[in-house]
Amino acid sequence: MICKIADLTVDVPAAGGISPRFTEYLCEFRGQTDITIHADAYRRAKYPGAPEELIAYIESGVQFHRELLRFDGMMLHSSAVVLDGRAYLFSGPCGVGKSTHTRLWKEVFGSDAQIINDDKPTLRRLNGTWIAYGTPWCGKDGINVNRKVPLAGICFLKQSPETRIRRLESPETTASVILQTMHRFKDEDNLTRMLAHVDKLVREIPIFELENRPVAEAARLSFETMHRAAKEAGL
Repeated sequence: MICKIADLTVDVPAAGGISPRFTEYLCEFRGQTDITIHADAYRRAKYPGAPEELIAYIESGVQFHRELLRFDGMMLHSSAVVLDGRAYLFSGPCGVGKSTHTRLWKEVFGSDAQIINDDKPTLRRLNGTWIAYGTPWCGKDGINVNRKVPLAGICFLKQSPETRIRRLESPETTASVILQTMHRFKDEDNLTRMLAHVDKLVREIPIFELENRPVAEAARLSFETMHRAAKEAGL
């Protein structure tokens, strides 16, 4: 399958039953692709007893992320929602409520809010601007839209009986981002690329921590705070 993902041409093996995930990204292309996913490099032994579709889904994503680093990009474990033409990402450990929070945005802001990826959006820095993209690697619920939007903010979620938000500062910000990158690379070249991307990201994009319960107040607070910070930063 030849796909256009994050403004890159990607050759993805259709084997493994994952082709339905990529339907929205298929494109007509002849020539050398930017990225080629190799099914013979899938580490099947790492997933004993797992169905082939799951292995292909995970391993194709790992390969894409590794190659993405060469194109000023990275993937962040997060849920990405768009409002007023800007993307806002909500990240944190599994079970912290990322999907719940972005769905709250849809409840509060209605059709003006659109979730473009519910698990692994791609971020690329193009001409000095960070862009968020929907991707086929979008988690168990399959929520994604083939759309690209300028990135305005990232918020790390923390469950709490109170609702409050604060801006994170380095090195706390850097550590939070690295912990939620899709894959932490061990080889020196890719690790160097990843750290360089993270360094630019935390210096150029406002990043926050939101302590909250899943209530409408938390959605309004996170949007108003990040929207204001983005305007101040000229995003």
